[in-house]
Amino acid sequence: MRPSSAPRVVTSAALIAVTACGHLSLTPAARPAPGRWLFTFHIMRGLFRTPVELVTNSSGRLQANALGPQLVTFNAASIVGDHLSLEGKSRFGGVHLAGRIERDSFTGQWRIRLLRGSVTATRMSVPLSSPNDRLATFDALRDTLSRRYYDSTFGGVNWDSLTRAYRPRAAAAQTDGRWLGAVREMLSRIHSSHLDIGAIRLAEAFPTRGGGGGTDESQFIQWRRIDARVGYLRIAQFNEGPAAIARLDSAFAILAALPGLVVDVRGNPGGTLGVAMRLGDYLLPAATPVGTFTSRRPSAPVDYSGYDVDEFIQLLRTNGTVRIISGGRVGRPYKGRVALLIDGHCGSTTEAFAAVLSELHRATLVGERTAGAMLSGTEVGLPGGWILRFPEADFRTPGGDRLEGRGVLPDVVAKRHWYRDRQMQMAILLAGGVR
Repeated sequence: MRPSSAPRVVTSAALIAVTACGHLSLTPAARPAPGRWLFTFHIMRGLFRTPVELVTNSSGRLQANALGPQLVTFNAASIVGDHLSLEGKSRFGGVHLAGRIERDSFTGQWRIRLLRGSVTATRMSVPLSSPNDRLATFDALRDTLSRRYYDSTFGGVNWDSLTRAYRPRAAAAQTDGRWLGAVREMLSRIHSSHLDIGAIRLAEAFPTRGGGGGTDESQFIQWRRIDARVGYLRIAQFNEGPAAIARLDSAFAILAALPGLVVDVRGNPGGTLGVAMRLGDYLLPAATPVGTFTSRRPSAPVDYSGYDVDEFIQLLRTNGTVRIISGGRVGRPYKGRVALLIDGHCGSTTEAFAAVLSELHRATLVGERTAGAMLSGTEVGLPGGWILRFPEADFRTPGGDRLEGRGVLPDVVAKRHWYRDRQMQMAILLAGGVR
């Protein structure tokens, strides 16, 4: 779970990013200026942004090191005239990016199999780091996690020995990309979710379209009647705020009268408290403990039943242990049968929600095991413009189960294929009262 501010992630945004190195052979006329560039990928109804470091190596070839979230690896690049191409791979298939460089800007197209969209880039004002800058960032990361990582034992890893071993590699790194690779390798030794570093905040890496900084919640919450007895509610991400809660209320104004409900959270990476708490209010008839967060300094738990993530975080940092209470705060709670669709891309808040409904026997879970990435994460700035994301608290269900590294098992295992959605078929039958 990420009860701190979470990105507005459209599921398909995970299809495209630049996260590794490519070597570019450039003609002098087309050579982009060294430094950091901000690439923006247009992906269906969402955007993805990542900073990319461009530096020339000792042989005169330009290196491209992406400094954002780890999603895709680029392994080849070329340029003819002012036309730049990048080739890479992702878990969705090969990635191709091509476009035109003109001074401090780039315009082009990305493609993954049959999916495609536009991509642009502009030169950033952030200067390239020096070795001393990178070493200062490494030391700040080490000290921050030493004080604030939720588990003082680091899962059995000797944190002091680990950082001593990797500090010389950080000091020897000649580029930000190589430094980032070394640091990420070090962090991977802890085997924790919600732990990474990059040159952009997640909320900036996954912004939503639209003006005024607002969010179109219709992207994330959708509903319809399947038939006279069963309704369908799709939640692509757990957001918060008045607009998100109002949209969920609108959904239940229509769905509440139906005796069966399919709630689809497949591919939902998590999010914040608001919508998850409000959904609990509809599905749980009375105020009910739905889990406990414990930070590095545990104490007797205090209860929180609000919708505001900032209030929750402040209470967690002040008290150390917070028990979440949800349920019974709507005029017309939903009393019908619920089938919850889950899969391996469900993470964080979504996993907590699924585990609680299963434990309280409020829903039948259909699909596949969830990701097992359930901690409370936060982001802090480090020197050099780097952003460290790390888990600040652990989570346990009301029954004491820990989800991190384990995930949530469905009650009914079913597969989803592009030609037939067996998961949906089974969920409709269960919500409709067919066993």
